[in-house]
Amino acid sequence: MDPLVRHHKVNEAGKAGLSTSSSLLVRVDAVFEAVLGVVVLLAVATGALDESDFPSPVGKVILLLAGWALLTLCGLIWSGKIGLRELAVGNAVSALAGLVWLILADGWSTAGAVTVGLIVAVLAVLAVAQAATLRA
Repeated sequence: MDPLVRHHKVNEAGKAGLSTSSSLLVRVDAVFEAVLGVVVLLAVATGALDESDFPSPVGKVILLLAGWALLTLCGLIWSGKIGLRELAVGNAVSALAGLVWLILADGWSTAGAVTVGLIVAVLAVLAVAQAATLRA
C-alpha cells in the first residue's frame, strides 16, 4: 500500500480512502517543507539571514535547527507517517502562531518579517486546502 494512504480509512471497495487531490496536497506540503528547509540552511550559510533579522532569541543555531527540522518533517510527510488531517491542523496552528509572532514580537528586519509573512501565508493556504479536501 502507498505510504500516503497507510493511515486513512479503507472504503467499501477495499481501496484506500485518500483521493488524488489529497495525495497531491500531501506531496506539495512535503516539497514546501523541503524547499523551505534548504532555503533556511542556505540563507544562514551565506549570511542572507541571521540573528539581526528575527526577534531575540532567534539566532544562527536556532535557524540551522529549524532548517534541519523542516527537512526531517519533509521526510516524515513524504513517507506517509503524517496524515492529511494532522498536516491541516499543524499548518493551521503554525500559521496562526507565526502571525501572532509577527504581530507581537519586536526586532524584525524587513527580510525577516517578509520571510515569515510569506511562510505564514503558504501555511494558511495549505491548511485551508487540506481541510477542504478532508470535508469533500
